[in-house]
Amino acid sequence: MAPTNNLPTYTASSHWGSEARNFHTSARLHLQHLLFQNTLGASLLEPRISESLPTDSEIRVADLGCGNGAWLLDLHHALSRSESSRKQGFQLQGFDINPKNFPGPTCLPDTVTLSNLDVLSRPLPAELRSAFDIVHVRAFVSIIRHGDVGPLLDTIFDLLKPGGWFLWEESRADNFVASSPSTNISKEACDTIIRIIDSGGKASGYEFLFLASLGVPIAHRGFDDVDVRYVDKRASDLKAWTENYLLVWEELTSLFPSRNHMPEAAMTEEAFRELFEKAVAETEAGVLVHQEQIVIASGRKPL
Repeated sequence: MAPTNNLPTYTASSHWGSEARNFHTSARLHLQHLLFQNTLGASLLEPRISESLPTDSEIRVADLGCGNGAWLLDLHHALSRSESSRKQGFQLQGFDINPKNFPGPTCLPDTVTLSNLDVLSRPLPAELRSAFDIVHVRAFVSIIRHGDVGPLLDTIFDLLKPGGWFLWEESRADNFVASSPSTNISKEACDTIIRIIDSGGKASGYEFLFLASLGVPIAHRGFDDVDVRYVDKRASDLKAWTENYLLVWEELTSLFPSRNHMPEAAMTEEAFRELFEKAVAETEAGVLVHQEQIVIASGRKPL
């Protein structure tokens, strides 16, 4: 995000690779995983993907931007309950630009491996190319500039075996809203932060209108059996989603210059912290901050 509209420069690799992405970030990722699954249902894979898993060879799954491995660990437990999956075996590999939130070895079953890798870098390691039956991606939009999903789709395509499936899930970042339970309860601070993030992001090329027509670039990349659907978030989860986004906003504080170093800045670290505290107070009065839907895209690499 750029100095225009009060935000300093945001670089995805620097932000997500930062040492500041500590246990607070990991706790938020656990919450985010729970909320995605609440929205999508108990199954971690689309039914048509589960039904297409190989039956005569080891199942291999990759999770891109795996964070703390929450999705992979749940998938391990799900596959372990399947007699056929246990019999043929499975290997689950997670990749992330920042290994700081990876669980320690005592927390990882033998089936799960987590590796430090920028999945958008080229060339991909030779041993990963055409190696996976399933590639999973979730909450990746903050890495995508100018709506160009091509590099991510290229990575997915290259990782998949012929006939392999991808599953990509995103919150509708193109539809960020704050809602108040009453006209008497202000949501001004929440609205202001949403505007700052939106305008600052657009100034640096981070805008998410492509989510409304995600199937188009996927089909153009050459995937077969492309399906895109939109699922409304549950009203009962919106408070938890609000708290998830508050944790994201709190992480943004460090992007702003301090008042001591840049007193002339339109938005300083101290001013943003004050604005954030007002936003928290609004949510405690009942204001909700959310992105109304999750989009789920899936498709298959041609045989």
